[in-house]
Amino acid sequence: MSQLQHLDIHDNETKGELPKFISQIPTLQVLNLRNTALQGSILDCISNLSSLRILDLSSNRLAGNIPTKFGNLVGMIETLEKFSLPGVFIFLIEHKDLILNWKKSKHGLPTCNLELYSLLDLLMNQLSGEIPASLGRMKSLKLLNISNNILFGKIPVSLSDLESIKSLDLSHNKLSGLIPQSLTKLQELSVLDVSNNELTSKIPIGGQMDTMNDPNFFANNSGLCGKQIQVSCLEEPSPTKSSKYESKATWFLWEGLEIGCSVGFFVTVGILYFTGYFVLGPPPKHHSQRRRQRV
Repeated sequence: MSQLQHLDIHDNETKGELPKFISQIPTLQVLNLRNTALQGSILDCISNLSSLRILDLSSNRLAGNIPTKFGNLVGMIETLEKFSLPGVFIFLIEHKDLILNWKKSKHGLPTCNLELYSLLDLLMNQLSGEIPASLGRMKSLKLLNISNNILFGKIPVSLSDLESIKSLDLSHNKLSGLIPQSLTKLQELSVLDVSNNELTSKIPIGGQMDTMNDPNFFANNSGLCGKQIQVSCLEEPSPTKSSKYESKATWFLWEGLEIGCSVGFFVTVGILYFTGYFVLGPPPKHHSQRRRQRV
């Protein structure tokens, strides 16, 4: 067991909890326990498997949080040596490419890139809590599927650090907030499924996000808008235009006040002059006449 590299017992009624002895196999590269009726939580000690490149725990009854220590899986962080995969997990087709049954469709992976391949599939469990930001450390990860769970909170910005990711499935959860704009820097991304969540605001544009033209990948998020789903967004005025408008309005206001005050002053003086309040001429001589009479 100490030299075991591949452990694949998928589609069996194994039941029970995830065996702890698995975490004591340092050479393990592939662990496939898909659809084995597993219960309980995902053990933190799984993160001790430094050689693990493929972990499939999908279609079980696992509950609790996704371990934050998954971000310590060295095999999913760094590109290691090439490794062989068991035939029961993949199969070869005419073009000798590797095919995986993911999202009910076939995804091919050329064997020449096998040394770069890494997969984490937690599909269809009862996992809850927030998506750990530490998953963003898995820089060699090609496929990440955590759909059909009860995950909530925001999509971590750290997922934009998954520089090798090709397929990212976050669908059928209770995620809320925005789709991070930083996901546009994922140059390898070809599939992003965030459907059936509670996401809002504009779908990011730019980079690979401009190629995400399948509206089904964004469906059933009543607050989303954007060109990918052909739903227009209510554009807010840019701060630059607003500030320019306010400065112009202020200038016109002060200019109007100055002109108004000037015109009002001269009009008032004119009225007073014509009504006789102001008399322009030499000062009255009443005082001098009184002095002469006294003399």
